[in-house]
Amino acid sequence: MPYARPSALAAICLLIVLGLRVPAVAQGSQLEIFMDELVEDSWSNLIVARGNVEIRFYGEILLADEVAYDRSANKLTARGNVTLQDAEGKVTRTNTLALHEELRDAFIAYVRRQKMRVIR
Repeated sequence: MPYARPSALAAICLLIVLGLRVPAVAQGSQLEIFMDELVEDSWSNLIVARGNVEIRFYGEILLADEVAYDRSANKLTARGNVTLQDAEGKVTRTNTLALHEELRDAFIAYVRRQKMRVIR
């Protein structure tokens, strides 16, 4: 098949052009997460997904500037230009939003797969 290589090369080039913004899909859940960076702030005891955060979870779509998991409080919070579309299509806009436990647990599972320490 002489055309298999060019199409594979085209796919790789497309990923590079898109900035490698490939969704991270958590095994065993319906979590897709996009972000510019994932950082651990040990001073504040936070793990933060920062920059153009988009989380898709069981039909919900969350957009925010950042999503932070507070290890001390065991809470997940979205901050900055937060938009949440629920599975029925209802849209909520705010600056800060506390997220539910199921999404928190899926986020923690994703973070653990990224080899970050999460103790709760």
